[in-house]
Amino acid sequence: MADMRDFLLSYDNVCLRPKFSKLESRGDADTSIEFCGKVFKLPVVPANMIDVISAENARWLSNNNFFYIYHRFGDYNTIHKPTYSFVEIANQENWRCISISVGIKDEDKYVLSDIKEAELRLDFITIDVAHAHHENIKSMIDFVRFHFPKTKLIVGNVATSEGVGFLADLKVDAIKVGIGGGSICTTRYMTGFHLPTLQSVREAEMILTGTLGKDYSHIPIIADGGAIHYGDVAKALVFGATMVMSGGWFASCLDSPAKIVNGKKLYRGSTSYEAKGERKHVEGRQIELTEGLTYPERMEEIKQALQSSISYAGGKDLKAFQFVDWDIIH
Repeated sequence: MADMRDFLLSYDNVCLRPKFSKLESRGDADTSIEFCGKVFKLPVVPANMIDVISAENARWLSNNNFFYIYHRFGDYNTIHKPTYSFVEIANQENWRCISISVGIKDEDKYVLSDIKEAELRLDFITIDVAHAHHENIKSMIDFVRFHFPKTKLIVGNVATSEGVGFLADLKVDAIKVGIGGGSICTTRYMTGFHLPTLQSVREAEMILTGTLGKDYSHIPIIADGGAIHYGDVAKALVFGATMVMSGGWFASCLDSPAKIVNGKKLYRGSTSYEAKGERKHVEGRQIELTEGLTYPERMEEIKQALQSSISYAGGKDLKAFQFVDWDIIH
């Protein structure tokens, strides 16, 4: 990998080069994306975190054909973990998309077993761990594959081409990349391990398309963390991402589950002291967010920005980003 260490790609050191456009109006640009056999309105997904997405947010996203991943956090000691109740309600209401997260503990398997026994529909399962390039992930992947063979399986997070190749060899349906890039993540400071998310996307794309080995080009990439500006979505897509995940854009929404204190939204990292309630392996922090749009307003704002990006890319839909040139800002 020495040739790739001359510079590391990041959202703030890459610029995209505009191309000739024939698009009559930016409003005509199509921002829809095909992801794991389903079509969604935007290649953007709220982070599966407790301060980012509530069941009500998930219902709105499903009803309006946006992709989501419901978080996995709750009380394991209840009769049914909140994840089960979420899936049960989504089935009763026949949502368009039912998408959840699990960890790799026995409790996660118990919840999935309850869902299986109740014959509840699940469209997407995301195995969500801090470091998915790990031996322990294999048994959970096998468990999900055995009990939910028709459910699309997303696994993350990894940051390197080796990590992506490891998950691709395990035949997952999508891979979430990004370690240490989020605004509320302190992994890079606490451990010293980190790659800019755009670099992780590039390494993922290179190995999945066969540039560094086997061809896994059918496996989509979710770029998780580090996106600050809406234009970062276009940058991620140029380098091979299919979806871009953000926490801050949605935690700051007025209708997000994040608490409001003194007029500001409190956005907690999943491994922060504030979220965990104990100082054990803390690799997150709490920040205050001041902006206050609603989920629908945020999605519309992102859509309009992405439509403008498509215009500058010289195309009419997201395929245009496959042919965009870029430069490094020195």
